[in-house]
Formats: sequence, structure tokens, C-alpha cells
Amino acid sequence: MGAGGQLTSEPGLAATAGYFDKLAAGGARAVLAAIRLQSPERALESGAALGRAWVRAGGPRVADARVNLRIAFPEASEAKRNEILRASFENLGRCLAEFAFLSRLNDDELRGRVRIEGLDNYDGARASKPGSGAVALTAHIGNWELFGVAMAAHGYPLTIVHRERQNPLLDEIVMGQRGSGHAENIARGNAARAALRALRDGRFLAMPYDQSCRPGEGVFVPFFDRLAISRVAPARIAMKTGVPVLPCFLRREPDGFHHVCRIRPMLEMVEDKANPLAALVENVARMTRAIEDEIRLAPEQWSWIHRRWRVQPPGEPRPAYS
Repeated sequence: MGAGGQLTSEPGLAATAGYFDKLAAGGARAVLAAIRLQSPERALESGAALGRAWVRAGGPRVADARVNLRIAFPEASEAKRNEILRASFENLGRCLAEFAFLSRLNDDELRGRVRIEGLDNYDGARASKPGSGAVALTAHIGNWELFGVAMAAHGYPLTIVHRERQNPLLDEIVMGQRGSGHAENIARGNAARAALRALRDGRFLAMPYDQSCRPGEGVFVPFFDRLAISRVAPARIAMKTGVPVLPCFLRREPDGFHHVCRIRPMLEMVEDKANPLAALVENVARMTRAIEDEIRLAPEQWSWIHRRWRVQPPGEPRPAYS
């Protein structure tokens, strides 16, 4: 871990990586380099076209996204769900294009690309617990990769809890693209102590909260009217420290190039000393509901490719993911 919480290249990392890890990393570098041969504007168009082609070809995770959309919107027509599907993959393609240029954006460019709304909610939350930070509840909506660096560029110190990839070389590429001069990044597996330190230091602790987890790490709560497992750690951190929880989502603007980060009003967290488990489950449900509410506002901007309902309570059927 280097300065600012960024991962640095370990000596001999490439030498000790497996053949397929090296192959995947080499392919990723080649794709990013090819994207950067275009102008950023042209790359966005190419990314959207790639997303549409991916859907037409039935590429990996397209079938899973269709399953998720049927679960989330059973009342919608197949045509409407296909419309959301295509737009979602277009957004993913644009995200890939933007990711290729991410490390080259300076603070002025980031502030020009991403505006922030709801700073009064941020100020109110900070005033509710002076001297401490806040949990930024976020999700893979719009271009989530821009969220951390843009908030930091606007002057809001931010620490992101991220999931390390199994391929360390790919992880190194991702962290390099995120840049060393913006948000601090900490790995989820070793996050507890660093997360508490970040909150004590008055930082915004960003925790993506829209993915599944292992049964021992979460509880089942409703998500689009079907039980899904959600991680308990963010709720536990908020309950332990008493810091405010602010839903924050970055969404792409209609022009496809600009973005807006909306800071929503502070979530009210419950406390029940007589039944702390019930309070924990209720808070997890409230945090998950905030994610769902945001997705419903712009479903085409959420990443539907994650197998969100893969883990089910005992006896419940699992979705037919690929």
C-alpha cells in the first residue's frame, strides 16, 4: 500500500503471477491502449456501440442481466426490459471508455465533467456529528468509477472500500487507472480498522452496497420484492460509530459525457438495545431500499450483470443464472 492508500506494484508481482493472470492483464492493457487511440468523445461512441453489439451477440452476462430484469420488473413488457438491457450495456461500454482515460483527468477536468447536487445534505449530516466523517452509501450506477475521484477533486476527502480481484495484475491496473492523487482505496477484506480511522479523520467512507455476499457476511432483506442477501458490515460500522449514512449516486447526464453526483438526505438508522439483531436487519433493509429507490429512477444506468439474487435462503429456488 503506497501513499494515499493506493496499491503499488510489489516486487516480482508479474514474475510470480500465473500464465492466465498475465494473459488477462496483457489483454486489459491492450484494450485500454486501443481505446486511448481515439478521442475521449469518439471513445464514448465506440463504447456505446460495443455495448449494443455485446447484447446482440449474447455475450457473457447478457443472459444473467435478462434474468435480473425479469425479477425486478415482472410487470414490464419484454420490449421494455430489452430497452433497459440495451441502454444498460451502452452505459457499461461508455464506462469502459471513460475508465481508459481516468488516470489522465486532472482535478479541473473532473470538476468540469461531474457536478455535485445535495451538498446541503452533506453539510447537515456533518453538523449532526461534528468532527466525524460519514458513510457514503453508493452503488454501481452511472459511471461509479468517477464517483470517488470526482468527490476528491471537488475537495471532499473520500475513502473507498473496494473488492480486490483474484488476479493481482488486473487489480494493479485498476488501481493505477484510479490514480494516486485522488480518493484513498482500502481493500474490503482488511477494511474495518482503516474504515474506522477514515471516519475518525472526518472522511467520507464510500461503500458500494448493491452486490451479493457470502451467507455468513450478510442477511436477507427485500430487494425488488425478492429476498437478496446484503452485507451487514456497512450498517454495523454506522451503528457502532453513530456517523450519518448518506446515499450518494453518480448518474450519467443525457448528453452521455457529463455526470451528476446526487447526495440524498441522510438515512434514519434505528437502534434497539433490547434486540440489536433486529435493528441491524432493519438498517440493512433501509440501506438496500435506498439503492433500489435510486435504481428505479434510472434502471438503464444500473449494472444488471451481477448475479444479485444468486444466494437464497434455504429452501428457496435460485434464479436460472448462466
